Amino acid sequence: MTTDIKEVTDYLYKIPRFARTGGLSMTAERLKLLGNPQDTFKYIHVAGTNGKGSVCAFMERCLRKAGFKTGLFTSPHLVKINERIQIDRENVGDETFCRAFERVKALVDDQAAQGIAHPTFFEFIYLMAMVIFAEAGIEYGVIETGLGGRMDLTNVIQAPELTIITSIGRDHTAILGDTIGQIAGEKAGIIKSGIPVIYLDDKPEAARVIKRRADEVGAPAFPVEKEWIEDAQIRDGQIRFAFRCPYGQKYDIILNTSGIYQIENCSIALSAMEILRAREPELYALPAEAFRQMLTQAVEETRWAGRMERIRENIYVDGAHNDDGVRKLTESLRAAFKDRQIILVFAVAEDKDYQQMAAHLCTLPNLRRIIVTELDNGRRRDHREVMEDFSRKWHGNISGTYNVNKAIETAVHMMEPEDVLICTGSLYLVGHVKEMLGGI
Repeated sequence: MTTDIKEVTDYLYKIPRFARTGGLSMTAERLKLLGNPQDTFKYIHVAGTNGKGSVCAFMERCLRKAGFKTGLFTSPHLVKINERIQIDRENVGDETFCRAFERVKALVDDQAAQGIAHPTFFEFIYLMAMVIFAEAGIEYGVIETGLGGRMDLTNVIQAPELTIITSIGRDHTAILGDTIGQIAGEKAGIIKSGIPVIYLDDKPEAARVIKRRADEVGAPAFPVEKEWIEDAQIRDGQIRFAFRCPYGQKYDIILNTSGIYQIENCSIALSAMEILRAREPELYALPAEAFRQMLTQAVEETRWAGRMERIRENIYVDGAHNDDGVRKLTESLRAAFKDRQIILVFAVAEDKDYQQMAAHLCTLPNLRRIIVTELDNGRRRDHREVMEDFSRKWHGNISGTYNVNKAIETAVHMMEPEDVLICTGSLYLVGHVKEMLGGI
């Protein structure tokens, strides 16, 4: 058995150079040959443009707080590939990861001998996750889609317990469509007949598409509306707000984050838990008040790396990487650091609409310095091109370097005691900063 995690990860990282997807039918066939591990646990399926990972984290903590053994499948990872597959919120160990790799690779090798195409990087790891979850005996698997929903390989499941759709924004337009409605249609492809769908009702165009799809397939639809969120305040790295959930109770919530966008992600998760409890009352025998207290404590305890994450004193990373995500990040920065000067380190992938992202960030009134750099991978966009765009929108101190380590070192060196350093634009940048600077 291959026990060297480096050998395994090297193999996996090379897959995109020769892989092509066989579609959902091939994924279903591979799962069948692996013993249909995805059918051994209750499957919570989460799609959306922004907030998927955070909603998954809130859901996982709530389910674990309720006493269930959980599996969590998300992407991308920030530092180590094992982050993508977690059991009870712990990354699976190298030995477990490698053992699942060997099992999937044996199947892939058998199929290759028959002329069947190699799975993609994402499908390979998804198959590994399903194998690991089944072997671990999890009770609930919280599964994040990779891209889209309708044709996403995680959508092979036929009967999830719940489907959840988070905020819809413009991203991956070359694949998912140019409009909010088209993108929402792809995300709504995870909705299944008779299975409740919980979705954020923040954009009318997206909400109409999701509700129409739910009606077409006969899925109970439960919107989560911003009007149910009251008295939101941010202070000392915490957010307090009230959530009046019409599917359950009123919640008075404390979140240990400065990212105000987590209010809506938390509200989605609370609504989903209320729907899940109504769907399976025998599994949640707690009285209503005890159930509310349990969920309140669970979301307060939830942490999700790379989203307004403080990794050192006054140094934060946020993986916002599209127009909508950066807009919400900017709102958070305005609220959390209105009396502090901000130094920004920014890098973006080549396929992103960085002009809109820059436009949002340049509205920050307390922006002191911008350092533009490049991702340390093949998806990098030339920092000089991005610098030019920032320069048209903001006339302060802007510099740049292709060397991401130099950019981070420069930013840290120039910080004054009351400054805040924000690193954003890509989850890959977040991972690099976390690996370089460590964490508190």
